[in-house]
Amino acid sequence: MWPFLSLDQIEVLISVIMRVPGLFIIDFWWQYDRSKSLPQSMDAQELLSALITNVVLIHGLLLLLLPLPRVRILYTHFVSNALLLSAHLLSRHYINAEEQNTEGDEHFVARQVAALVAHILVGATASLLLSGPAKPVFPILVSYALPVAARLANFPVEALELLHNFGSAAIAISVCMYAYHQLPALLDYLKIAYSDAMHVVEVHGIIGLLSIIWNKLFVPNHFLLFWLIKFVVKLFEILSQPERAHVWSDHWYIVILTAASSLCASPVTLVSTSVTISYLAYFVLCSTKAFLHGNVQFLNDNPMHSGWTEGLTMAFLALQVGLTEMKMPARLAAMTIILFIVLSSLLQSVLEITEPVVLALSASRSSSIGRHFRALCMCCFLFIFPLYLTYALMQVFPIDFWMLVVVSSCVLTSVQVLDLLVVHSLFLYDSSSTEPWESLDDIVYYTRAVTKVMEFFVAVFVVGVGFWESLVGKWNVAGSTILLIHCYFNVWLRMQAGWKSFLLRREAVNKTEAMQTASEEQLATLNDVCAICFSDMTCACITKCNHFFHRTCLRKWLYVQDKCPLCHSIITVESTTSTSDDRTESTSVSEENSPHNIVENSTIALAQETLER
Repeated sequence: MWPFLSLDQIEVLISVIMRVPGLFIIDFWWQYDRSKSLPQSMDAQELLSALITNVVLIHGLLLLLLPLPRVRILYTHFVSNALLLSAHLLSRHYINAEEQNTEGDEHFVARQVAALVAHILVGATASLLLSGPAKPVFPILVSYALPVAARLANFPVEALELLHNFGSAAIAISVCMYAYHQLPALLDYLKIAYSDAMHVVEVHGIIGLLSIIWNKLFVPNHFLLFWLIKFVVKLFEILSQPERAHVWSDHWYIVILTAASSLCASPVTLVSTSVTISYLAYFVLCSTKAFLHGNVQFLNDNPMHSGWTEGLTMAFLALQVGLTEMKMPARLAAMTIILFIVLSSLLQSVLEITEPVVLALSASRSSSIGRHFRALCMCCFLFIFPLYLTYALMQVFPIDFWMLVVVSSCVLTSVQVLDLLVVHSLFLYDSSSTEPWESLDDIVYYTRAVTKVMEFFVAVFVVGVGFWESLVGKWNVAGSTILLIHCYFNVWLRMQAGWKSFLLRREAVNKTEAMQTASEEQLATLNDVCAICFSDMTCACITKCNHFFHRTCLRKWLYVQDKCPLCHSIITVESTTSTSDDRTESTSVSEENSPHNIVENSTIALAQETLER
């Protein structure tokens, strides 16, 4: 493995391995020791428990925030303390064993030698790990070997306890002196860290400092490894139960959902689950691109397809429903619904990737059977799988507002795929014909319009169901938030964008219809091709700047901008005063080329297709 990794990759791997335990510490504190951070009384035991709890939490944060060299130093002290504690426990166990074996036995010498070697190894390892001023010397670190040496010297068993206490006192004093001499270096480092923080605040403000701290705490690789470790442990814990072992063969997905749901018990595990969802979504989207294109050239061409949309959706919905505060099996049910919502969003992202590929194939007249086959297979999957998902959901869960959002999204995905296939077929027919199909643009527009109108009415229906549930007494903050978001993005923005698209198209049609039609003599004299589609002109319109274009081609051009393709002068006098507004509407239309929105973008695709011809 190592020969295939560079030094930088090895450094990153070591950093991830050394920092992930900090997440385990913070997660354990949140789930079990959070209430102990503040003492309930002034009792000494309560104060000591609160002190230890907060010190452990601080160490967990330090593992995430400190530079890697400092983390290594921290680990050396962790390991050294663990070794000394193990030496203490080993000495205590040795004394108890000797008290029970007061009479000589045949294993006496072997037992003494094994204990002595163990103490020497522990002391030597601790001595190698520790460094700096007042470092405990090796003889003190092996003080717990005194009872063993005394036993070999035939001391009575009653003296072993005294020697053990003496060794404990010697090591405790040595450790305290070592910690005291480390204080100046620690204070100097804290002073430097404080001055660096103040410098960042002066230059970038408090937001800049918080951004740096957030970037150190939120490292996706750390959360992914943390989640994978906890998930595997939880999975083995479930499968180790005899009454659940047989479930894996028949209902393995339930076991996986149960393990994943049981992990979401703290903010740390919730964030790690969202990060894992993001990585899974990114893998699916990259696999989709590689499958459609046949290579990995376009894997990172769109930052919106990085998987973070699905991860943020998971985190937002989990916070809205209070997933971490739920108990099993209620958490399992809520987690299942949230994952279905995330899956429906992922299917929409896959459709966004598939749509331009399918339209490009029809416009480019590609003869590659493999590319057409892969694109059509993806379309068939996107048409069938959402319908199957809808059927499965309706068999398991009752239909309420949340389920209606998921079901409507899945059904609309299938409808959008059907619309895409119809447009693809129209483009293929137009590509195979010798003459341009004059009414193609109108047919595509009305086909897309039918789909978009269906989307709009479905969105309005979902909003109506949501308001009805709020009126009959099922109101809650989570549902109301989702309802408001749904109203804004899926109703208001769709209605606004659709109306702008209609006005823009109507204006383009009116402009081209008002232009003069070129006569056969004028076309024969010109003897040129259309500057937009580069095809021969058997009929054309004439702009006020005396340039000839196909009327349909010019109409598509006007969807994008209101200037002549050749001289860039304003096409019509009337548009001079409203050019700025038209540009705004045109830009809005061209930017909303997504199955998530109602904006009619087939015109832009047609313009691009004509230019490619």
